[in-house]
Amino acid sequence: MSRICEISGKRPTVVNSVTRRGKAKADGGVGKKTTGISKRWQYPNLQKVNITVAGQEITFRVATSYVHKVYELAERAKGMQLEGLTAKQIKAKLLQLV
Repeated sequence: MSRICEISGKRPTVVNSVTRRGKAKADGGVGKKTTGISKRWQYPNLQKVNITVAGQEITFRVATSYVHKVYELAERAKGMQLEGLTAKQIKAKLLQLV
């Protein structure tokens, strides 16, 4: 299962983890020194959101900052003709609206 938001496309990013030692100048020290830099991954906060559209249960994996968009899609789907479609087809149609 990929770690990508289905609405915004947010994905993991590579960041540097910086290790420092020493006392800050503001605290009376001689300043912080960098002792190591290593790469690490930052992952988006993905959550599963379930909605019911046209009698079908549809699950979205979205970042928490886009959860409200899923419910907006559910409201917009009320005016669409989605009866008789599978859950996968409904989900594809809803994602086209984004």
